[in-house]
Amino acid sequence: MLPKSTLLYVAFLLLGSSETVLGREQWLERDGKAVFLYPRRFGQEQPAVIQKLSAACPGQVCGTLAGAAVTPLLAAQPECSQQDLADQIIDASKQFDAATQANMLALAKEYRQTEKNTPPDFTTNPPALRNSVFCQKAPKNPELNGLVQAQDPANDPELFFDPALKATVKKGTQANTAPFGGAAAAPAASSSEAATTATATATALPDQTADPACPTAVTVTVTGTAPTASASDVPTVTVGDGAATTTADSPAPTAVGDADFGSCSVPEIEFAAGFDNRRETSFQPKDKASFNHGSAQNINIITRAICDQLVNTCKANQAAKDLCATALQAASDATPAKTGGQADAFNKVFGITTNFAQVQPIDDQGRAVGAAPASTATASDSTAASSTAASTATTTANLPAATPVAGTAGDAAIGNFGKCSVPEIEFAVGFDNRKETSFQPKDKASFNHGSAQNIDIITQFICDTLTNSCAADATAKATCASAITASKAATKGSGGQADAFNAVFGINTNFNAVAAVDNQGRVVGAAAADAPQPTADQPAQNNASNNNNNNNNDNNNADAGTTASADNLQQFNGALGGVAAPTVTALGGGQFQVTGNAAFNNLRNALVRSCDVQNNQCANAANGGDKSISVGQCNAQQATCIAQAGN
Repeated sequence: MLPKSTLLYVAFLLLGSSETVLGREQWLERDGKAVFLYPRRFGQEQPAVIQKLSAACPGQVCGTLAGAAVTPLLAAQPECSQQDLADQIIDASKQFDAATQANMLALAKEYRQTEKNTPPDFTTNPPALRNSVFCQKAPKNPELNGLVQAQDPANDPELFFDPALKATVKKGTQANTAPFGGAAAAPAASSSEAATTATATATALPDQTADPACPTAVTVTVTGTAPTASASDVPTVTVGDGAATTTADSPAPTAVGDADFGSCSVPEIEFAAGFDNRRETSFQPKDKASFNHGSAQNINIITRAICDQLVNTCKANQAAKDLCATALQAASDATPAKTGGQADAFNKVFGITTNFAQVQPIDDQGRAVGAAPASTATASDSTAASSTAASTATTTANLPAATPVAGTAGDAAIGNFGKCSVPEIEFAVGFDNRKETSFQPKDKASFNHGSAQNIDIITQFICDTLTNSCAADATAKATCASAITASKAATKGSGGQADAFNAVFGINTNFNAVAAVDNQGRVVGAAAADAPQPTADQPAQNNASNNNNNNNNDNNNADAGTTASADNLQQFNGALGGVAAPTVTALGGGQFQVTGNAAFNNLRNALVRSCDVQNNQCANAANGGDKSISVGQCNAQQATCIAQAGN
């Protein structure tokens, strides 16, 4: 009889030689490490800008740049890698002709604002959707100043994924949870600097001494209340032809009271359209010799650069640094944002009185943004609007007048739509060369999307654009959401859906009177009864031929798998975890739309994408804690869905 030790040894051998048994796999694994399922949103796997970049210039330059442009958009890449690649695009453009340079510059800006990949936080249930952190350095090229990557509007606005930490960070806990220059805390100013005020008097030179060929000069004397200030410390600034400049026979002032700015001049910021060839209004330092920084729409970028320069280059004393910190905070606190009033607030701390609040802010389409100032002055490339307590000097420029677009200035009832027009949808035959009726945005400049038979595709795109591009306020976004709900309540596929959507924005249309027709030009829906009927003297064979054609069309549709519903071409009904495959609809012209994703030129490709989206969402649910399903089951469901899509 074998001893117990031998029996145990034999038992272990048998167990060791048997096939490994695994419990249910909650996480996919590779090389012993968990594989987290967090692909980018479908339809954005390959941003369009990368395709455009690959063909933007001759030779291999742009192809190489396009190939390199994918990696910086991945979740684990450093926070500034996307900005660095955008700088490389601009640098590379300088070897080509002017037209190519302009195109590559536009693509660099578009790429800089492309959404980055960010993984959900699977430590929470359900998994929390996170934003990507912001680069915390100024770009090499000033054309990129103030530009940041887009964020998925579905993300939690308070949560960010930091690739350096590989963890979630909350908004405000790190500098990189806000755009560069926008979240830096300013040190407190001393009481003497905080109390500094400015008074100004203007004295015109006598007419008899003025040269008619020269502009009239105005001398602005700035005095401070700091106890240590002396007359020699007070800068004298001459304003000629509307531009604040120092007199020819004296250097730019470098001190205010006991604040000594070292080798640099007293900081001052301008606000105007045309800086760095911009069409929109922006901010820039007035003295580029002292503060060499390009323009930016966010004044915090400029103020932070100026204050940093005082420390790093100018060798300013502590009083000057403290004064700059006070000015930085004053500009940040001034409202509304992105208006000349912020520049005025910054300049005032240094005893410089300007009136940039009178400059009408405009967007990059030349459209007025926000309420118009009481009296408006436009500013040229390097001309500032300066004023004194006694009079206001405004500047003029040969800029095109900003043309307000209805609704962009804001309506308290429906909100402010930022740089976009008030949303409106049309319904008709012929959009994008379609034979059937379809919907499309009326203003393609603001909402660049093709037509669709399903209005939900258009309404969702418009509302997403308000968040991603237009910089609309919360009221405008809420109004758009209400408009979506209203359109869903109207008869599906009819012009009444467009009317319902438009009415929420106060726009009255009558697209309900437009008869809906299919891609054979046949009236569908309630209006079909009113459609012309064949006359009695028509040859019978014509009617028979039409019937045969209709039957053939019906058979073709059935073969293509279009009978799931009147609109949804996705027939697969599996829904593990309650997650259904997204709807697939025909756009006309041989294109098919996957709801919330891309359009395809082939029905099967659209159906497969719908299956892929369902699988991704199913796997996220399994990994997020749904014990009723597994990733393996999701994958099996995907295979069945794709098989049903046919070949």
